[in-house]
Amino acid sequence: LTLTFISTPFSPQISEKYGLQKDTIGRICKKCKRGILVNMDDNIIQHYSNQSAFLIQMTELAAGQLQVTLVEE
Repeated sequence: LTLTFISTPFSPQISEKYGLQKDTIGRICKKCKRGILVNMDDNIIQHYSNQSAFLIQMTELAAGQLQVTLVEE
């Protein structure tokens, strides 16, 4: 995933790009190269530069919710 579309809100954009229902994304996190996991919100995502590259991982949480994790390359 390359963040070329950084704007709010971010969850619906991920839903559209990957064909997910909007209400299934429960949390968006970022895992840095040192392994630290940070909960992301739209305000934090706006601070990333255009063209930032991440791998995307989706993990199922309870009740059919997904955790989307952006992993730094």
